[in-house]
Amino acid sequence: DPRTTIGTVNAADFFLTLTVSLTFIATIGLSAFSIAAVGLIIGGLLAAPLGAVLAKRIPARTLMFAVSAVLISTSAFSLYRALAA
Repeated sequence: DPRTTIGTVNAADFFLTLTVSLTFIATIGLSAFSIAAVGLIIGGLLAAPLGAVLAKRIPARTLMFAVSAVLISTSAFSLYRALAA
């Protein structure tokens, strides 16, 4: 089920991000945070609930198509950049 998969991945992402953030703060300190880092944090806080609402309302087939389209697009772009360099 795509909703279960998305929920599981989001939960794993949360714990991974929490661990990385705590390690980052412990080793480098709070002085390393810049405006960009704060912007990413705020963006993540806003995007997570929006993703949950969309996953709840969009039909499973459409949701899987959208996720696969994003994954294929980002992978194709990364492959293009790797081969063009």
